[in-house]
Amino acid sequence: MKASGSRTKNIITEYGVGVESECGKLDIVLMHRPGRELLRLNKDNLHDLLYDAVPNINETHQSHDFFSQYLRDHGTQVLYLTDLLCETLTFSDKARDTLINGIVAHSYFSDSNHQEAAMVLQQWLLERTPEQLTEDVIAGVSCTQDELGTSEHAQTLLKANDPTNQFVIPPLPNLLFMRDGFSIIEKNVFIWEMAKPARRNEPLLLRVIFQYHPYLSTSGLKIVEWEKITDNDEFPTIEGGDVAYLGQGILLIGCSERTNRTGIEELACTGLFRQVIAVIIPPRRTYMHLDTILSSVGKHAFTLHGLLAETMEVFTVENQNMNDKTLLKPKWVSYGCNVRQALRKILDDPKLTFYDAEDEETSIHEQQQCRHNVVVIDDHHIMTYGGSDPEKGIVTQMARNGACQVGQVPPQGLSEGGGGVHCMTNAIRRRAK
Repeated sequence: MKASGSRTKNIITEYGVGVESECGKLDIVLMHRPGRELLRLNKDNLHDLLYDAVPNINETHQSHDFFSQYLRDHGTQVLYLTDLLCETLTFSDKARDTLINGIVAHSYFSDSNHQEAAMVLQQWLLERTPEQLTEDVIAGVSCTQDELGTSEHAQTLLKANDPTNQFVIPPLPNLLFMRDGFSIIEKNVFIWEMAKPARRNEPLLLRVIFQYHPYLSTSGLKIVEWEKITDNDEFPTIEGGDVAYLGQGILLIGCSERTNRTGIEELACTGLFRQVIAVIIPPRRTYMHLDTILSSVGKHAFTLHGLLAETMEVFTVENQNMNDKTLLKPKWVSYGCNVRQALRKILDDPKLTFYDAEDEETSIHEQQQCRHNVVVIDDHHIMTYGGSDPEKGIVTQMARNGACQVGQVPPQGLSEGGGGVHCMTNAIRRRAK
């Protein structure tokens, strides 16, 4: 890990910030190259940490490095979360305090029975260097003397801990899927509320970066407090894998296992979008986000998993709040369950293309292997996982007759967490198309 602040400054200065589409030229992307947090995974905690299998970290690094190098080779600047967080903690004492307070509030010691231990954990964290603190909050800290040390603070934490609690600070192996914790839309930053407890520290890290990073905090980006607008009883959740900004004020969003109706209504009520289009997705892990079944390929094209193409209802979510004195719930207007027809009508684009595998059986396999999950480098130049069926697979269909240029990432070490290449990237700067 290297806090290369001057490089970050140079990239932001040269390219600027802001996301104007899902398919324009990708100039700057944020990624996370996984580290020791993956070594925390075992057969006993896989389910809680949202993984399907334990990845081989050497394969993870090889595949991830291939991915990031392909992006660089095609003109995309890659920033890493660990660098940005370390730069932020080095620059700002306020960032350090905010992060530590949040980590303690989310820890095992946050309840009233562990007040002394919570204070001790705070002191222990305050004694860490920016590099150590960055590692602690991402890789986690186990409840062992090997990791806590032999200080008086460490001994207090070891005594206060319950034997069933493995971590003083839980690891964040899902940071690999950088897409989900935030979205930049135009110059607005949305820090999302995530659905699963294993990921609740991720938005904290991201908020600290965007609020206090020496260059991002002064770049013109603005954090939107989207989740505090309506008086819904249900807690709003949104994850970035469900969010696709199509440009010109049009937002496409999945209502899924991870993003709920309340979250979508809160977002519509910000008044920041000309149109919000919601797709109702079956609440299953295999379809956990919109981008697992539908992703942008170019200005007039998406991938779409055919098995669900005529079963998912599509709505526009219309904000009815015309002034500050009213607080009406948004109106959901149905366009039926044929996704192709609905999007062509709503977007007024009768030639909108949808790519899929050649037959249903192959499409199911491709979707399970996250190949409908694609990231656009530039219009119709995309990346997805390799290994597609060479005759019937979705990669072949997209590349046919030169329609798309498709870069293929080795899935080994990456797909075990249930996400694809779109999931592993988040645009800091993407142009309009």
